[in-house]
Amino acid sequence: MNNSKTRDGGRTKEYSLIIKGPAIALLAFSICLACALTVGADRSQAAAAESTVKNVVLVHGAFADGSSWAKIIPLLEAKGLHVTAVQNPLSSLADDVAATKRVIANQDGPVILVGHSWAGMVISEAGNDPRVAGLVYVAAIVPDEGQSANDVLKPYPPPPGLAEAKPDTAGFLSLTRKGIDEDFVPDLPPAERAIVYATQGPWNSACLADKVSIPAWKTKPSWFIAVNDRMLPPEYEQAVAEHIHATTTTLAAGHVPMLSRPKQVAAVIIDAANKPVTALDAGRASAQSVPPLSGVMGQVKSVTHNSIEIGTKSGIVSLKITQPLTTYRQVPSDLSQVTSDSFIGVASEEGPDGTEAAKQILVFPIELRGAAEGSVLLDAPAGAARPSRMTNGSVSGQPVAQSRSRMTNGVLQQGSGETLVVRYRDGSRTISVPAGVPVTKVEAGSVAIEPGGIAYAVTVQQPNGDLATSSIFVVSAPAPQTRN
Repeated sequence: MNNSKTRDGGRTKEYSLIIKGPAIALLAFSICLACALTVGADRSQAAAAESTVKNVVLVHGAFADGSSWAKIIPLLEAKGLHVTAVQNPLSSLADDVAATKRVIANQDGPVILVGHSWAGMVISEAGNDPRVAGLVYVAAIVPDEGQSANDVLKPYPPPPGLAEAKPDTAGFLSLTRKGIDEDFVPDLPPAERAIVYATQGPWNSACLADKVSIPAWKTKPSWFIAVNDRMLPPEYEQAVAEHIHATTTTLAAGHVPMLSRPKQVAAVIIDAANKPVTALDAGRASAQSVPPLSGVMGQVKSVTHNSIEIGTKSGIVSLKITQPLTTYRQVPSDLSQVTSDSFIGVASEEGPDGTEAAKQILVFPIELRGAAEGSVLLDAPAGAARPSRMTNGSVSGQPVAQSRSRMTNGVLQQGSGETLVVRYRDGSRTISVPAGVPVTKVEAGSVAIEPGGIAYAVTVQQPNGDLATSSIFVVSAPAPQTRN
């Protein structure tokens, strides 16, 4: 059986925040993280060109080696694809990512990165390479931000195959013959099962605790092949495929479908490679557009070591804190930080002739390249003569009773000391930069999160439906208490 589900891009809830007072200029910049940040990483408009991917990099999982792709490689090459299989050391996530990135670096253009099982962790990290245009997960472990394989699988009962993974004195795991035959490749003929048993790659059990930083599926299109698994929970595979909004194919196959159903697996990879990508200069690949990171913004109502409550216009949102929190702060900077491909926010004011001039510039770190969907409207200072606006590629349809400020969020396509060309999901905008425009850089730092302050929390929906966060941008501290 082969069922397909089209990637729908996913929608997050929209949150708005109205802020009054003279500090509007600074706060306008701060809360740009609540606008949708979209990305087109072309360095110039003339460099954009439509193409399909010609390079495929295959990454094997635990208890396997590159030969697990032996049936797939000729099928892909017959379609004119250039195929390379990584030989992972299976010693740590960092080692496997390094081996994969070395192969990616040797490709001459955009890459479809394919990972099986444990390699779902590997491609989620290595896939942040700008050459990677898409990810194909095959019966894979797919992490959220800051998660290990243990974290991913913790909510689910252990599958039967894991009981057959036996450690040696160095802590490397190998599957028993029973585990190979009944759990790993139960749908292969006996002679092929014997070869898989003889060629399996021992896997360092310490890998289970290694964590991925920012998973690439947040910014790259993804495909997922789910199976009737005995090495991973089948219900997990269906849930995570939906969670990452992957184009999903379900096969009546065991844990290694590239050996038992090679034509169907190859068809999914070929489909991924045939999707057009925007080519960058020097053969680099870009994400066609970066989906917004889910998140909530508002006043902190309460915070403990493992939870936070944030009051939004739509009500109080409760979030679990699943990892040690990374907090971000704003620090003064200058235009030297605004380089090509920077993720930036620009507060701008539109003149009578329709041109826009920057009022402030905010430079985001790579991990904060997206934010909650929806715009944030800000009351303008008293006496403002002209309307200002923030845009995330489109102008809000909400009626404006008075002057408002809005923020543009995108990727710097071209820049000079006088002009910025910022790319959004639906096109580009040219913004002039007057002398003396303040520049603020967002960086990780130790910032207190206290009730009464304004904060933006990047959220992740866990497989059980709960919302969790591991990173928070502190917009403003609580107002100091005064006594009469």
